[in-house]
Amino acid sequence: MYKKALDLHEDLGSKEGMANAYGNLGNVYRIRGDLAQAEAMLKKALDLDEALGSKQGMANQYGNLGLVYRIRGDLAQAEAMLKKSLELFQDIGAVPQVELVQGWLDGLRKSD
Repeated sequence: MYKKALDLHEDLGSKEGMANAYGNLGNVYRIRGDLAQAEAMLKKALDLDEALGSKQGMANQYGNLGLVYRIRGDLAQAEAMLKKSLELFQDIGAVPQVELVQGWLDGLRKSD
């Protein structure tokens, strides 16, 4: 369904919709364990969110990339991505997301 949504958003020229679809696809691939494909999809989403200037979108993608890197065992990269996510969520005042990402960071530091 996310691939169909991506096709529709591409046809409409909706970069925001494409970013959302790529992000959702990235999460599906992460859950399935296909981390290379997850990273590729999340980076496409991030590129679109950056082009749009969407801090919320960028924060989401950085957080999701952080989860991918954590699973891979690249804790330094995971921490870098999660810190970027946290900063952006703080900038927009997204308190629940700040708390969520801070929890991921705290858990990451405990696993060092």
